Amino acid sequence: MSLSQAICFNLSKRLVLARQPGDAGENPSTFDANVYHEWRVSELQKQFAAHFNALELAGQDVLDFGCGSGALTFLSIEAGARSVTSIDLNRALIDQAREVCSSRKLKTQPRFIVATDSRKIDLPDDSINIILCFDVLEHILDYRESIAEWRRVLRADGRIFIWWVPWLNPYGHHIESLVPLPWAHVFFSDRVLIDTCARIYDLPQFKPRWWDLDGDGNKKPNKWLWLDRLPDLNRLTIARFEEICGGVGLKIERREIVGFGGSAAARLTRSLTRLPLLCEFFCSRVIYHLRAGGDGG
Repeated sequence: MSLSQAICFNLSKRLVLARQPGDAGENPSTFDANVYHEWRVSELQKQFAAHFNALELAGQDVLDFGCGSGALTFLSIEAGARSVTSIDLNRALIDQAREVCSSRKLKTQPRFIVATDSRKIDLPDDSINIILCFDVLEHILDYRESIAEWRRVLRADGRIFIWWVPWLNPYGHHIESLVPLPWAHVFFSDRVLIDTCARIYDLPQFKPRWWDLDGDGNKKPNKWLWLDRLPDLNRLTIARFEEICGGVGLKIERREIVGFGGSAAARLTRSLTRLPLLCEFFCSRVIYHLRAGGDGG
């Protein structure tokens, strides 16, 4: 074992064994699929309410991009959207959203689409007024194509509302249940992180999350043993995202880089997020309000 592997594993093991509910990677809802779903719906709606005005959705044709099980879809309908189209690559989540939809009396029926191509949006040009993209952007592997597609389907003066955890966020690695080290992905290679994940996963004291369990409630085989790259993350930074947006003709009308709350030390990040070169390292999330502008360069 290399020195970096030993450091990463031992620090992670210490934190995993000592952490309490609410610590990094220790969300109590992650141990039960139904509880997690309820928490996820509530969290998405809180994210929207904290940073955007639902009145802006009234009378608009809305696209819920990466809709999951439809939390923002139903919020948009309740806000009076004229139409809502909801797209996701995950058929199981779309089926779950359709099931929820069938159990409710809605004044507007959403259109759910299972995406057939991660690089294309199955909608015509100039057909959408507002796109919602919440807690999804970091998982869009074909992000260049997706951002260009946003611009294509937006009408003139259309808008995009984004809630995003960028790559250089302290936990932008998204493996905090196994490696609860801030900026681990900055200091350690993928190989070191994956090796640590594999070893932590096999610890008898490690309590698997619901997605680590099979249909019988047994711990799934250790997937980290055959991975060579952190899965499902595009490593997109704020600078790269804004460069691409400008290139396709999306104007930034609002950028809000939000620090952490909680402890006094965490609250210090509010001032650090004002420093251009450091802001992404100390943000908890980034909020964008984009508007369709020219054709891009």
